[in-house]
Amino acid sequence: MGERGTTAASIVVAVILIIFALIGIFFGLMLSGFPGGGIIGLPILFIGLIMLAAGGLLIYNAQRRAPTPREAPHYVQPVTEPSGTAAIPSAPSPTRVVAQPVSTTRVALAYLEAPNGRLIVSSIDQPFYRSDFAGIVPAGLLDTISQSRPQFIIRFRGGRFYIEDSSSTNGTLLNGRQIRGMGMQELKDGDVISPAGVINLVFRTVSG
Repeated sequence: MGERGTTAASIVVAVILIIFALIGIFFGLMLSGFPGGGIIGLPILFIGLIMLAAGGLLIYNAQRRAPTPREAPHYVQPVTEPSGTAAIPSAPSPTRVVAQPVSTTRVALAYLEAPNGRLIVSSIDQPFYRSDFAGIVPAGLLDTISQSRPQFIIRFRGGRFYIEDSSSTNGTLLNGRQIRGMGMQELKDGDVISPAGVINLVFRTVSG
């Protein structure tokens, strides 16, 4: 029998004792009231009181032994605290672009000699605009050279140099001969180029 059954049985016995005790006390008091009844009534009353005390003691002990309802255990989900040494993702650092110095050095393939300066040919298709002649051609004559398109183009093909007028307004002279509209003309070291006929430029190759 479990703990609950023992407690219930003790309560039942205590209740029975109390009932019989009350009955004994009732009859003991009644008998004590009659003449000569005290001899029987007093022992019955005394036994009833003892039974009543015994029943009360059983109920008291049964209540002490009665199991208290157990609360269901509460499970608390453990919370993991972030470690103080946890790595904190750092913001991506901006990409630094370091500007590299641009070399302005040009390798001369050939050049044009002027009385007061020199024009460099540094590419295999080198156009010459009005702005290229500033400071070389007198200011009053600079307007005669084409502005919207190159005056002429010097090309390097198959180890040879050629000159081609770019349909300029006043044309280009090669050794005194107009070459506008004549396509590419071969250049040789020492040839004289005259843009719009306003200045003479002597063609020189680097190896010449």
